Amino acid sequence: MLLIICLTNCASRNEYGIVRPNKIKFSNKNCIDERVFEKVDTSVIYLSELKTYDNGKPFFNGYKFYADNKVAFFINIKIDSTNALNPKKAQMGFYSTCSEVNNIQIAYYHVQSGTFKSKEEFEIINDTLIINTLKSPQTIFRIEKYYKRKLELNELIYKPDW
Repeated sequence: MLLIICLTNCASRNEYGIVRPNKIKFSNKNCIDERVFEKVDTSVIYLSELKTYDNGKPFFNGYKFYADNKVAFFINIKIDSTNALNPKKAQMGFYSTCSEVNNIQIAYYHVQSGTFKSKEEFEIINDTLIINTLKSPQTIFRIEKYYKRKLELNELIYKPDW
């Protein structure tokens, strides 16, 4: 019974089944950079097309930046409706542009390891977002490229829920 209480206090799920960690602390949350919007475009989504190993069907993952240093990571996003960009359907995180290296921390929940944060460095060059995921006990080092897709005004209606 104690284990069930502990696990339910660490994370909860929203109406879309996405885990929202309750007690995770983001070290880059309070970045105040006056030139942040010269570095990050909050009116776009950065997408990467991937293929599944089993059947080779393509799917998209994407990053959407918001004001107040918030970022959403969408997994298997289907850009076929305005509702697809609802941040409640994404993993939550924060980004920082206050130091020489821009970074992102995304919150995840894993059954075996509980709540953890990915640690990523990012750079935006022209229309390309380059993500370097740093090695940790839960992740491997990898470099990924995401390409800018401009959003229409009706696609910019959502605010993050964290």
